Amino acid sequence: MVGFIHKKGISEVDSERNREPMESCLRVRVRLYFRNQAKGETDRERLLLAFQVSSEIASGRFPVNKELALEMVALMAQVEYGDLDRPVSSSPGGTPQSKMQHLLQQILDKFYPKRYKQNITPEHLRRLADKLATKWMVLQGCSPLECIRIYLTVARKWPLFGAKVFAAKPVLPSPLEDCPVWIAVNEDGISILDYNTMHLKLSYAYPSVLTFGGCRDDFMIVVSQGKDRSSGKNSTEKLLFTMAAAKIVEVTLLIASYINYCALTPLLSPAPPSLSIISPMSTTPTKKLWEAQSQCFFPSMLRTTKGPTLL
Repeated sequence: MVGFIHKKGISEVDSERNREPMESCLRVRVRLYFRNQAKGETDRERLLLAFQVSSEIASGRFPVNKELALEMVALMAQVEYGDLDRPVSSSPGGTPQSKMQHLLQQILDKFYPKRYKQNITPEHLRRLADKLATKWMVLQGCSPLECIRIYLTVARKWPLFGAKVFAAKPVLPSPLEDCPVWIAVNEDGISILDYNTMHLKLSYAYPSVLTFGGCRDDFMIVVSQGKDRSSGKNSTEKLLFTMAAAKIVEVTLLIASYINYCALTPLLSPAPPSLSIISPMSTTPTKKLWEAQSQCFFPSMLRTTKGPTLL
């Protein structure tokens, strides 16, 4: 797990040099996920994992259809707010009903995939809120722990559950089409997914990955294709992807962490000895690497190390 601390609210009055109290917000995320550790998860860890998945669903980084998405939203609403009591009668001003509609809209804004709400009419949005209320009321009496259990049972049916997903675009020439894709990184390797459906296009286990990391302003993966039948030599394939510089660093470090874990765990296959990591990092402060996707905080720089580097 990795925690990010965001500090805000410091102000200083020049005349009196008085400082207001600092407010800090601690965000904790599961960075590396391993299937064999699921049985040992605590209730708190499951809760954290469920909220992290719900964030991925809302941002379109987890594959769910509209109906399943609404059911997942209802589960998270039950976890956060408990039972939903539909107002029996409205006052002349309609206050109870309007309050419930406002709550339902807030929940949809937080948990429902944003892409499914694009260009929909207010009437459609109201019907969506009514459907959510119906599904939510079915869960009446269901405890938060039971809702989390159901939520994760459904989410874990996705084969890439626990993977970190990055948006990227292939650089031509490439075996992939000239359109955006998702790069999914998990304990098994690197997968390339269709951007719209999140269906698997390509997959590379870590033993086949020879080199990865920043290459000028792009993210590069070099994989082994096995021996060529005509020449008898090992053939390789290079894939380049356009990504934000900060995301290149993040995906590079994440892949290295999984490979390091495999190398240090006897039960898992060690990383190939010829593996090299190309790091785009320079002397830029580490905290700047985690800022907005659209910004670049360091120049292109190649630095190759033989074998995975323990982070």
